[in-house]
Amino acid sequence: MKMCKLEMCWIPIGICLMLAGELQGFSTQYRGNTKHPTLPDHCFYAELKLAVPRNGTVYPVDQFDFCAKVYCREDYVLIIKHCDRMQLADGCYFTPNDYTKPYPDCCAMRICPSK
Repeated sequence: MKMCKLEMCWIPIGICLMLAGELQGFSTQYRGNTKHPTLPDHCFYAELKLAVPRNGTVYPVDQFDFCAKVYCREDYVLIIKHCDRMQLADGCYFTPNDYTKPYPDCCAMRICPSK
Protein backbone atom coordinates (compact mmCIF):
# COMPACT_ATOMS: atom_id res chain seq x y z
CA MET A 1 0.00 0.00 0.00
CA LYS A 2 1.41 3.36 -1.03
CA MET A 3 1.65 6.20 1.45
CA CYS A 4 -0.13 9.25 0.18
CA LYS A 5 1.50 12.63 -0.02
CA LEU A 6 1.02 14.81 3.02
CA GLU A 7 -1.28 17.24 1.22
CA MET A 8 -3.50 14.46 -0.10
CA CYS A 9 -3.85 12.86 3.35
CA TRP A 10 -4.96 16.09 5.00
CA ILE A 11 -7.77 16.80 2.53
CA PRO A 12 -10.03 13.91 3.68
CA ILE A 13 -9.16 14.62 7.31
CA GLY A 14 -10.08 18.29 6.87
CA ILE A 15 -13.38 17.39 5.20
CA CYS A 16 -14.25 15.01 8.05
CA LEU A 17 -13.46 17.67 10.65
CA MET A 18 -15.61 20.23 8.83
CA LEU A 19 -18.51 17.81 8.63
CA ALA A 20 -18.14 16.92 12.31
CA GLY A 21 -18.35 20.62 13.14
CA GLU A 22 -21.47 21.01 11.02
CA LEU A 23 -23.17 18.07 12.69
CA GLN A 24 -22.13 19.00 16.20
CA GLY A 25 -22.70 22.75 15.87
CA PHE A 26 -20.63 25.46 17.43
CA SER A 27 -21.89 27.24 20.51
CA THR A 28 -19.05 29.70 21.16
CA GLN A 29 -18.47 32.99 19.34
CA TYR A 30 -15.45 35.26 19.50
CA ARG A 31 -15.64 39.00 18.81
CA GLY A 32 -12.51 41.10 18.71
CA ASN A 33 -11.92 44.81 19.13
CA THR A 34 -14.83 45.33 21.52
CA LYS A 35 -13.32 47.96 23.82
CA HIS A 36 -16.11 50.02 25.39
CA PRO A 37 -16.19 53.57 23.96
CA THR A 38 -16.71 55.30 27.33
CA LEU A 39 -16.10 52.82 30.17
CA PRO A 40 -12.44 52.02 30.83
CA ASP A 41 -11.51 48.35 31.30
CA HIS A 42 -14.77 47.11 29.74
CA CYS A 43 -15.81 45.36 26.55
CA PHE A 44 -18.96 46.45 24.74
CA TYR A 45 -21.38 43.92 23.30
CA ALA A 46 -23.15 46.18 20.80
CA GLU A 47 -26.11 43.92 19.99
CA LEU A 48 -27.30 44.02 23.61
CA LYS A 49 -25.74 47.39 24.49
CA LEU A 50 -23.99 45.48 27.26
CA ALA A 51 -20.88 46.54 29.19
CA VAL A 52 -18.75 43.60 30.33
CA PRO A 53 -15.83 44.17 32.74
CA ARG A 54 -12.44 43.10 31.41
CA ASN A 55 -11.69 39.58 32.71
CA GLY A 56 -15.32 39.38 33.83
CA THR A 57 -18.44 37.47 32.85
CA VAL A 58 -22.00 38.74 32.47
CA TYR A 59 -25.08 36.53 32.34
CA PRO A 60 -27.77 38.57 30.53
CA VAL A 61 -31.41 37.80 31.34
CA ASP A 62 -34.72 38.96 29.88
CA GLN A 63 -33.24 39.30 26.39
CA PHE A 64 -35.61 37.79 23.83
CA ASP A 65 -34.03 34.91 21.93
CA PHE A 66 -30.68 35.29 23.72
CA CYS A 67 -29.35 32.74 26.19
CA ALA A 68 -25.60 32.94 26.76
CA LYS A 69 -22.80 34.05 29.02
CA VAL A 70 -20.52 36.83 27.81
CA TYR A 71 -16.87 36.99 28.91
CA CYS A 72 -14.46 39.86 28.20
CA ARG A 73 -10.82 38.79 27.85
CA GLU A 74 -7.82 40.88 28.88
CA ASP A 75 -7.33 41.86 25.21
CA TYR A 76 -10.97 43.05 24.79
CA VAL A 77 -12.10 39.97 22.91
CA LEU A 78 -15.63 38.88 23.80
CA ILE A 79 -16.27 35.17 24.21
CA ILE A 80 -20.00 34.45 23.89
CA LYS A 81 -20.99 30.96 25.01
CA HIS A 82 -24.44 29.93 23.78
CA CYS A 83 -26.45 26.84 24.63
CA ASP A 84 -25.00 23.65 23.17
CA ARG A 85 -26.78 22.23 20.15
CA MET A 86 -28.46 18.89 20.70
CA GLN A 87 -29.80 16.22 18.40
CA LEU A 88 -33.47 15.39 18.79
CA ALA A 89 -33.88 11.65 19.26
CA ASP A 90 -37.06 9.74 18.41
CA GLY A 91 -39.75 10.22 21.06
CA CYS A 92 -37.97 13.19 22.64
CA TYR A 93 -38.79 16.89 22.69
CA PHE A 94 -37.18 20.17 23.72
CA THR A 95 -38.46 22.42 26.48
CA PRO A 96 -38.68 26.10 25.55
CA ASN A 97 -35.84 28.43 26.53
CA ASP A 98 -36.49 30.44 29.68
CA TYR A 99 -34.93 33.84 29.00
CA THR A 100 -35.72 35.03 32.54
CA LYS A 101 -32.95 32.75 33.88
CA PRO A 102 -29.18 33.15 33.49
CA TYR A 103 -27.07 30.82 31.36
CA PRO A 104 -27.08 27.78 31.41
CA ASP A 105 -30.49 27.59 33.12
CA CYS A 106 -32.07 29.53 30.24
CA CYS A 107 -31.14 26.78 27.75
CA ALA A 108 -33.72 24.38 26.37
CA MET A 109 -33.54 20.86 27.72
CA ARG A 110 -34.04 17.64 25.81
CA ILE A 111 -36.73 15.50 27.44
CA CYS A 112 -36.97 11.82 26.53
CA PRO A 113 -39.90 10.21 28.35
CA SER A 114 -39.27 6.60 29.23
CA LYS A 115 -41.11 4.18 26.98
